[in-house]
Amino acid sequence: MTMQQQEPTAFRPATTHSMAIVSLVLSILGLFPPILPLVGPIAGVITGMMARKEILARPDLYTGEGIARAGIILGWVGIALTLAVCLVVVLGILFFSISSSSSGIGPSFVITVQP
Repeated sequence: MTMQQQEPTAFRPATTHSMAIVSLVLSILGLFPPILPLVGPIAGVITGMMARKEILARPDLYTGEGIARAGIILGWVGIALTLAVCLVVVLGILFFSISSSSSGIGPSFVITVQP
């Protein structure tokens, strides 16, 4: 190649980092429980942090810090929502099992003490 055919790196426009886009997509998909309940947000946070680190290290090559930040934030929101739903389900199961056993539906034992 001659010098005229090579494009100088100084004139190459910065592109949006692909991992920032992946982070945002995974985090959004993680907000919908049937699609990617916990894997999506975790992967979104990890890829968003990796993309943000590379964007800050090479601002001449990459853009998309806002997209990566949005992916990280939505990823944490997805993780929190998933954990909150799990907590509500567990508490609901515990509450239902306690209330159903005291309502006479299940087996009950009575201990009497005679003097």
